[in-house]
Amino acid sequence: MREEQRQNAVWMFLTYTFVLVMVLVMLVPLYWMVVAATLPQSEFLQFPPRLFPGTAFFENFGALQGRINFLQSVGNSVIIAVVYTVLSLLLCSMAGFAFAKYEFKYKEKIFYTILATLVLPIQLLVIPLFLLMAQMGWTNTFLAIILPWAANPIGIFLMRQNMKSIPDALLESARMDGASEFQIFYRIALPTMRSSLAALAIILFLFQWDLFLYPLVILETPDMYTIPVALAQLTGAQRIYYDQIMVAASLAILPMILLFLVLQKQFVSGILAGSLKE
Repeated sequence: MREEQRQNAVWMFLTYTFVLVMVLVMLVPLYWMVVAATLPQSEFLQFPPRLFPGTAFFENFGALQGRINFLQSVGNSVIIAVVYTVLSLLLCSMAGFAFAKYEFKYKEKIFYTILATLVLPIQLLVIPLFLLMAQMGWTNTFLAIILPWAANPIGIFLMRQNMKSIPDALLESARMDGASEFQIFYRIALPTMRSSLAALAIILFLFQWDLFLYPLVILETPDMYTIPVALAQLTGAQRIYYDQIMVAASLAILPMILLFLVLQKQFVSGILAGSLKE
């Protein structure tokens, strides 16, 4: 018994040590990014590197704002990400409910065809989507960024797996009480999927917040740029504005961190909910 306890203690120690090392590996670059945002560019490449924040943050932010109007880019990214997340949550939850609880012709084939689109790289889709948006007159608009990705295959898959955990008897009972199909979806299915919806909201928000290549092609004027596209303007042929890039990157990750901190419990429970069976 003691030998078994000793082995368990050793494995626990090794596990926590590994987790701690991985946390440090991920946090050290983030910490250096925040520190670098407070330093003048002349101190970036000094050795040994400076490990404590400086006093040049507001100076760097002023230069950043004067060069690319960063606050406008933040506003654009927030509008696009929030609208996209709400719209995609609605579409993915409706599609997931249909695939999980209804029987119709070619259901499995349609579902697996949707999943198959995940293997298509975004680089392959950029040119066809650009040509389509140009024909519709939607280039340089937020709609062109939001709509093509609204029915997200990952979201449909996640919601389908979670909707399967809803007992069919519960839905049949609601039908017997006279509830319409939309009422069943809105009043029964969605309230039981709050954790899954929160988890999917994080995934969708981060996807749109970090999207770069497609907005770079679609958006034409600086006042429409999102944060990733605006940051690309800080890398010139003759000079890279590291100080301003670090300020922008430090501010850009704040919404992602806050969103995850607020919804972290729902995120974990929502991801695990799909493993439950009726």
